[in-house]
Amino acid sequence: MGIIRKRKVILYARVSSNTQKDDLVNQVKYLEEQVKEYDQVITDIGSKLNMKRKGFLKLLRMILNNEVSRVVVAYPDKLVRFGFEILEETYKAHGCEIVVINQEDKTPEELVEDLVSTLVSFSGKLYGMRSHKYEKVKKCAEELKN
Repeated sequence: MGIIRKRKVILYARVSSNTQKDDLVNQVKYLEEQVKEYDQVITDIGSKLNMKRKGFLKLLRMILNNEVSRVVVAYPDKLVRFGFEILEETYKAHGCEIVVINQEDKTPEELVEDLVSTLVSFSGKLYGMRSHKYEKVKKCAEELKN
């Protein structure tokens, strides 16, 4: 007979930067006030566009291993900026539900902020690609000189 494990209820909180650590503490406190019975809190500091956040990946692995019954977040974008519905379906396929405490529509200012953060993220990637190619060209030019 196999061991039956209790599936966990996870509270997940995220902020974008280290300067928002107080916000992270408040977010966790808010989640703990809303959900009396939970097993674990997972937090991240990083962009909602970054899909390689340590806590996010840990949570995803736990869900794919069927260890989690429920994930509770304050807002949908605490998990991801884009593709929330895909994430929700993936979780559901593994017997896990996502509970979003605040389902409010975003204000125009928040939507503009999301647009700017997306542009900044992609600009950084483009700049990184260019600088990498520049370094390759520079190295080849130096080899030709020798």
